[in-house]
Amino acid sequence: METRPIVCNACGADRYVARSSVDGWSIGNCGDCGLVYVNPAPFFEPTDEFSEMSKAFEYTEYMHAPITDAILDFERRQFASNVAQLAELSPESAKGRRFLDIGCGSGASVRAATDAGWKAIGIDIDPQLIAHGRAQLGVDLRCGLVTSVDLPREGFDFIKLRDVVEHLPNPLEVLQRIRELLAPNGVLLVVTPNEGGIATRARLALRRRRRLVAAVPPPHHLHSFAPGHLQTLLERASFRPMQIFTTSPTNWRYVTSHNLARAESHRALRPMWALGTGAGMGAVLVAWSGPN
Repeated sequence: METRPIVCNACGADRYVARSSVDGWSIGNCGDCGLVYVNPAPFFEPTDEFSEMSKAFEYTEYMHAPITDAILDFERRQFASNVAQLAELSPESAKGRRFLDIGCGSGASVRAATDAGWKAIGIDIDPQLIAHGRAQLGVDLRCGLVTSVDLPREGFDFIKLRDVVEHLPNPLEVLQRIRELLAPNGVLLVVTPNEGGIATRARLALRRRRRLVAAVPPPHHLHSFAPGHLQTLLERASFRPMQIFTTSPTNWRYVTSHNLARAESHRALRPMWALGTGAGMGAVLVAWSGPN
């Protein structure tokens, strides 16, 4: 794992202001636009070392369990919902039926898309997850960084980054690569925790020192985006945001089945999530974008 300094991926400024330190990782924000990020940032590679770190972390260890029928059913339902929204935003993209999931884990979403008649590919940097998914689900999964894996230019009508962009040390570079992969009428879906969410604001108000980035300690999450930051980032990468909104972690259309189950177990937080969503400060940030 290489660690190196980074600049603000939203506005491009090199004015990092350190705010706190957690286990040796510096958390701060951009002195110009306020984007929260870890600096210096780790640049992980697709190795077994990364797989072992993932298995040892409480938020990702579940991903190494076999994919159940319930998870597949959930992914089929969510994919169908995403495609319905896709058809409203860009009817041509829904007709193309070429899907790429970046950060696919073991590929349950890729299986769901394949079952729906789409030509689907998944990418992840965790080699053990990719091996398990290939063996169990028999789908097209590639291990590597999207910036270096060989994929067809303008080869995908629908690309999905669900709970991925917050993990990246270089989200601008990744989104620029995705822009190359997206078909002229294609659509990108990004889902990430919302830095501007009411729950995050309440958490920060109760603590003197920030320990989390996008609700998780570093180095697992490296960026935390508010809606304005994500819009700026997408526009810098030559995307045209079509819809940017916030929602609740109980919204099954956008979150993972695991995160949905965790959210539903916290009944006491539901009124706050509902209040935040109604005020445009939901815990989950969603962006649908097309090429500019």
